Amino acid sequence: MSEASARKTIGILVGGGPAPGLNGVIHAVTITAINHGYQVMGILEGFKHLMAGQPQFLPLTIADVSRIHLRGGTILKTARSNPKEKEEYLGNTVSALRGAGITHLVSIGGDDTASSAHAVSQYAQKKMGYDLRSVHVPKTIDNDLPLPEGIPTFGYETAREIGTRVVTNIMEDARSAVRWYLIVAMGRSAGHLALGIGKSAGAT
Repeated sequence: MSEASARKTIGILVGGGPAPGLNGVIHAVTITAINHGYQVMGILEGFKHLMAGQPQFLPLTIADVSRIHLRGGTILKTARSNPKEKEEYLGNTVSALRGAGITHLVSIGGDDTASSAHAVSQYAQKKMGYDLRSVHVPKTIDNDLPLPEGIPTFGYETAREIGTRVVTNIMEDARSAVRWYLIVAMGRSAGHLALGIGKSAGAT
């Protein structure tokens, strides 16, 4: 790794709803980046404060993240904020990242977060002359991102497993009480989680 690369800073943010595994990604990215000579800056609550021009950063060290993969949730918090809504938001976001010296952005989230991170990167390069690189880690229990066949988004398998346990218990209640239950699962416009839970539980 060159001296120029060693001075670069990676920013990490989480967008959208919570899902299992978020701290695991933050843990892995931070340790790997630092071991390769990068600085790491956590960005609190996704794009929320960046696009408002009031960024909130949390410098991360290996000591900060060494055990967080054992905990649920995310130490960086999360928010549903979309900088694509206004060009002003894109400009504020890029200015905040540039001001912190962030040259690489790792976003963790679903399709909205992925497209937002891409839009920010493109705006930085084409409109503001700032070479900001972005990498997205697909996170959603909806499992509705176009990944290679047979590869689920992380968060989905845990949601399916827990949902299967819940539905299996409700099925026993239904047999005992001689009742029908209508169960609704999350998934936005996709039914992958509902289908996965139903198949795993053998629900009819």
